[in-house]
Amino acid sequence: MPAPLTNTHIHTNYSFSVFNNPAEAVAQAVREGIEILGINDHYTIAGHDEFRRACAVHRLAPLFSMEAVALDLEAQAAGHRLNDPANPGRCYLTAKSVTRPLRNGTPAARTLARMRYALTQRNAQLVTNLNAHLAAIHAPVSLSMAEVEALTPAGNTTERHVIQLLAEKILALGTATATHLFTQLCSAPPPDLSNAAALQDFLRATLIKAGKPDYAPELPEAFEPLPQMVSLYLEMGAIPTYPILGNPITEVEQNIHTLLTRLASHKIFAIEVIPNRNTRERLLEIIDAAQAASIPVFTGTEHNTKTPGPLLDKFSSEEPFRTVFFEGALVALGHAAEIAAGHDGYVRPDGSLRFPHRPDGLAFFRQRGYQAFQRYRSGQHPLT
Repeated sequence: MPAPLTNTHIHTNYSFSVFNNPAEAVAQAVREGIEILGINDHYTIAGHDEFRRACAVHRLAPLFSMEAVALDLEAQAAGHRLNDPANPGRCYLTAKSVTRPLRNGTPAARTLARMRYALTQRNAQLVTNLNAHLAAIHAPVSLSMAEVEALTPAGNTTERHVIQLLAEKILALGTATATHLFTQLCSAPPPDLSNAAALQDFLRATLIKAGKPDYAPELPEAFEPLPQMVSLYLEMGAIPTYPILGNPITEVEQNIHTLLTRLASHKIFAIEVIPNRNTRERLLEIIDAAQAASIPVFTGTEHNTKTPGPLLDKFSSEEPFRTVFFEGALVALGHAAEIAAGHDGYVRPDGSLRFPHRPDGLAFFRQRGYQAFQRYRSGQHPLT
């Protein structure tokens, strides 16, 4: 029997997504034959309960995660890029298999709140800049942060929400007026107005990216140094995980074996990939290095735009990817199951591995994860 299909990295409307709610993502996963699905929103776990309930209805095995951007100060000082190719030192990092929320009032909770507040302030500045631009061309529309916040259930706004609101308000004026206003704003004619994703990508690229007329820089408070971000994820009972960009190949990711050693020094013992961004050869290189280091590999499609697309990426139904990704997902399920049972997970609260001999740890957590997977698929949903 082939290994079950997995996707452990999707975004929902609780950050930004093509999906209007987590249930839509779950329903699509069921149609595509995916049996383990993972929610992975930016800076929030607000969608986890809704996602859990939707997975229970369809007997899907759920994984609960979160994503944020950390700052590798050493790489930044050297001008080296990690998995954010436009910004040296910035590092996307995921909290894989979150098993508990941060306690209110703790330093970690205050840190995450500070990061979100800084991101919100930047979005507010984008609104201000765009409103000034709209007024300068005498456009009969304006934006407000209240309208931006209304586009996502928990008020977890992104620059994409700002642009979504801009696009929707101008489109409401009619095709001819909208085309004229978009052309004035961007100094170039817009793409097909019926393609929401293409239009929004065009507006972001021409209006609010660095060097463009309505750009607003991110605030320093939005970023936490990498070691502190790892500690925050450990407080969430999660597995700190590094998403390997793969392509383009950045300075820090040139040698995958060296990268994995570097990550281990930061107590990061898991990686994930977005196969649709990569070639088969590059993915095989990443997987070979991960297997040599005896660490799990997760996979996903993100769905962090308004572009519809399959939840099953272009490689995950093939071997060796299918089995590698399933076994990685089992480690995350086993981690959650062990913590729910009152034991240490794949990583301990201090970030060390529960099993110093990594192959033993992988074997143990895959076995525990498979037990949990079978219970989920039988409808028991043991962690709800």
